[in-house]
Amino acid sequence: MKIILLGPPGAGKGTQAQKIMSEYNLVQLSTGDMLRAAVASGSPIGMKAKAAMDAGDLVSDEIVVEIIQQRIKQDDCSHGYLLDGFPRTVPQAEKLDQMLGESGEQLTAVISIEADDEVVINRISG
Repeated sequence: MKIILLGPPGAGKGTQAQKIMSEYNLVQLSTGDMLRAAVASGSPIGMKAKAAMDAGDLVSDEIVVEIIQQRIKQDDCSHGYLLDGFPRTVPQAEKLDQMLGESGEQLTAVISIEADDEVVINRISG
């Protein structure tokens, strides 16, 4: 299974991700966690991400996509994974589609969690 979980911060993605992972034995892939791991590893792509972050810039789509591409090839993702917070942009979505197509894979589901702005604001600020 290959699932994308979308929604604003505070909408409950993390709660639902835990339930989905447990039910289907999937690996949760959070772009933030993967970026931090890449930086900590000192890998070439991690150093590119670190340079962008140290400069106060957003990490480019190319860097994020490369980190995702490397991560989904690891053995623990062979049974499936849940992408949490990726893709965030149209170019990221297009690159993911291309990556999956090249390997003959496809997404199982895209889940969008919706929440009223007022609820999200209360959860984040509360």
